Amino acid sequence: MNLFNKQSGKMIGYILLALFSLSCTKLPVYQSQDFSGKPSPEFSAIPTTHFDKKNSIRYGVAVNDTNFFFTATLSDRTSYQRIMRSGLNLYFDPQGKKGKKYALKIERSIDQMNRQSFQAIQTPDLAIQGNVAAAINNALKKVTWNANGEEFTFYPSPHLYSIEVNFTTNEYNELVLELQMPLKEIPVADDQTFSAGLETGNSTSSPMRGSGSMSGLSSSGRGKGSGGRMGGVSGGGGGGRGGQMKGMSQRPTATVSSPAVSSRFKVAL
Repeated sequence: MNLFNKQSGKMIGYILLALFSLSCTKLPVYQSQDFSGKPSPEFSAIPTTHFDKKNSIRYGVAVNDTNFFFTATLSDRTSYQRIMRSGLNLYFDPQGKKGKKYALKIERSIDQMNRQSFQAIQTPDLAIQGNVAAAINNALKKVTWNANGEEFTFYPSPHLYSIEVNFTTNEYNELVLELQMPLKEIPVADDQTFSAGLETGNSTSSPMRGSGSMSGLSSSGRGKGSGGRMGGVSGGGGGGRGGQMKGMSQRPTATVSSPAVSSRFKVAL
């Protein structure tokens, strides 16, 4: 009996040790490109050298004196329909863990959901036309920045807000997320690091809280280098640089079978 108890105790110990090791797995650290003393860069100038193999995402992070720049190239085309329907969330945690108290949510508005998003009866489906970036920009028109319980909701517009969000495509017809955000909005630890997470959102959208102001978000800090590419779609255009997108010939249905995105990493400013 004593031998059995000892073996059981050892087995439990090994299991606990394995679980502890998994919980302590270090996140990859992405060093940001330093553009201090320079105007806001073109996103194409930000090296996307950080790669999340599991999610097939290439990341680029950069900073200048006032802004944080983030770009994510999503190579897995099978995830595009889920993004179009459910949106994307970007989380920040100064503790370097997986907290979600600071969240930027790019999603569909309640009004869009009530009208079944794309207004398929009145307007052509941009995804069918082959421009997935324009279709996603047209679908995900609501952006909410939740900073530890304080929410600010807006609809992307070039140079109108200091937080600027845009989807585009590169020369390989891969979907690219581009984000500019004031450094003062990002929670950073004393060692100038924070963890971040990119995840697909839920299939439902929360009600809009209004268009309040927080930390001077109504003034854009974007430099001339943006070329007017940032912000929401105007007239069903903007944001798409790519050509024909394969695999997007059908409109997203009520059932989302495409894979979810769930990526975590650490950023060093």
